[in-house]
Amino acid sequence: MLTLRIALLGVVLGSSCLVQLVATSRLPSLYEKHLFKRQAEASNDENTGLYDENDSVVSLNAANFNEKVYQQPHASLVEFYNSYCGFCRRYAPIWKQLAADILGWQNVVKVMALDCSRDDNNALCRVYEVMAYPTIRFIPPYYEEGTQKIGIPITAHAESDVINALIENLHNVTHKPPKWPHFTPLDPNFEKANLFAKSGDVEPPKYAYVVNENDPNGTSVGSQVLLDFMDTPVVAVKRIHDATEPSGLKVIIAKTMSEIKLPVDEFTREKVSAAIRKHLNEHHISVTEVSTKATSKESSSEPNISEIMEKKQEDALRSKIKELGPGVVYQADLEEAVKFALFHEVVRFKTIEGERLLALQRFLNVLVRYFPFNENGMKFLKEVRQYVLNAEKEVNVESYASQIKILEQNRAPVFSSNRWIGCSSTKDGLRRYPCGLWTLFHYMTVQAAESEISTDPLEILQAMHGYIKYFFGCSDCSNHFQQMAARNKIWNVTSKDDAVLWLWSSHNEVNKRLSGDTTEDSDHPKIQFPSDAMCPECRKPILTNHHNHQQYTLKDGHEWNVLEVLHFLKRMYSFDSRNPLGLQEASLVPQKLVQNGLGDDFHSNRTFGNVLNEMDIRMGALLYVACIVMLVVAVKMVVKRGYRKKMYTHDILGKV
Repeated sequence: MLTLRIALLGVVLGSSCLVQLVATSRLPSLYEKHLFKRQAEASNDENTGLYDENDSVVSLNAANFNEKVYQQPHASLVEFYNSYCGFCRRYAPIWKQLAADILGWQNVVKVMALDCSRDDNNALCRVYEVMAYPTIRFIPPYYEEGTQKIGIPITAHAESDVINALIENLHNVTHKPPKWPHFTPLDPNFEKANLFAKSGDVEPPKYAYVVNENDPNGTSVGSQVLLDFMDTPVVAVKRIHDATEPSGLKVIIAKTMSEIKLPVDEFTREKVSAAIRKHLNEHHISVTEVSTKATSKESSSEPNISEIMEKKQEDALRSKIKELGPGVVYQADLEEAVKFALFHEVVRFKTIEGERLLALQRFLNVLVRYFPFNENGMKFLKEVRQYVLNAEKEVNVESYASQIKILEQNRAPVFSSNRWIGCSSTKDGLRRYPCGLWTLFHYMTVQAAESEISTDPLEILQAMHGYIKYFFGCSDCSNHFQQMAARNKIWNVTSKDDAVLWLWSSHNEVNKRLSGDTTEDSDHPKIQFPSDAMCPECRKPILTNHHNHQQYTLKDGHEWNVLEVLHFLKRMYSFDSRNPLGLQEASLVPQKLVQNGLGDDFHSNRTFGNVLNEMDIRMGALLYVACIVMLVVAVKMVVKRGYRKKMYTHDILGKV
């Protein structure tokens, strides 16, 4: 009976062990797999670019670029942009309008765009030598991939200037596809009958519209109108340069060879095209119209459970972020900023040399000194720095890109997050990296001020200035920062505390300039930081008219209490104040963060399913082995019981 009880106990314990093992080392469910996949792709999926299916712009990426651009019977007008770049965001409506305005020319040229902020487009943007955003390139028909084949640059940005540059490039196409527009102007003494000659199976035109371009400065109106009507049957549009006549429009009728001048209020594409349409409508000839509206995708009638659950997780996370408030520094944002800088921004160039190489070395040096990484991350940063320092004169970026990926794999896991937290936005292309970069440098100025590692007050500011000048993708933003740095005398900073305040004051200046701009997220307005609610003691009434620092004066009759602001910044950006919300691995949280209590809330703040660490696996394996041993012992005891002789009292007590 005793052995039976032991056996049953072993079975129960064994079952319990197996259940516990399954609970601690189970395979992720289908839903969790979906979440892991979504989280791994979060850095790309959160940023879907500035154009979508409702625009007339063809969205390109590394996967479809060759198919849509090379060896095509049409030209391509490609904008290389960066979705977090403020100038690109302001320029996007212009590019959309341009694409809609020339959509009728799509058999000749298509308007496209490629987002260089996406990791998978890095190599392509590097091949096309995209050094600033936005970069516009004209790619002729039948273009072939090859070394130094990067299209023809268009430096203009205004829509009219871009169209003029586009027309000029269309004129110069040498390898013309069939049915390519005939842009060559007519001779002033042309034969009218030649305008109506039959070509192949194409029906000869009934009306020939001749656009006279008499402009000493040059004009592309005739070419634009020609493209507007190239797909309209029985209509021919021709250009002519007749200095004896003013710029204007006339129609020649095939049936009678008569010539009629058509009134045009203003010699523009819109007015000339409207005059032609009016004349055709009067003769009951329809004009080919191209819709600028894309067909919207049909929405699924059945709800996706995974997406519903994911949205709940996302809503819970945003609710937690809102609850914590704006004055929180998240470890996830710091890591995302470093990841984007090293793996994306730096690799935009073919080679890094001279001042740019020095700027990268300084940036890596301050990261190694002050960035709050885990052990794996610190080894990774030091190895990247050493790789760059070993370069004598230049760094081959293609080799650099391959090497840092290898170093990350060798030290994996390095990064403890795959998403933005405090710097996230519900709107595509807003905040994220610019917010993360500001946060990173604010954090490092405070860390430098609070440590004795270096006595150089310009250490962080110099690294920041060099990085933004040579690597920050938004060239417009970079130029603004350099101008502001010179105006605010960045090189006159004499103490590490002043470096903290200089960066804070300059950030507020940028917020003031961009407040109400298209780059502003309405959920996160660009305020003068910190707000009165966050730090009431940081503001004080103006008592005198004398101010040593005018930038410390506010408009509401208050001025900054600079000493209190410094205390506030040092508290906010201290090592111990970082929040671990959104981190994936508890083992990747820097040890001091855990010891100070912030890591205790790690598991409750995680937004996705459990991920096993090595300790979980080892304990589960030991528990599993122990369960098997107990089961084997119990079974043996049950089996042996059938062969044992009957037990007597003297077998236990001994014979008397």
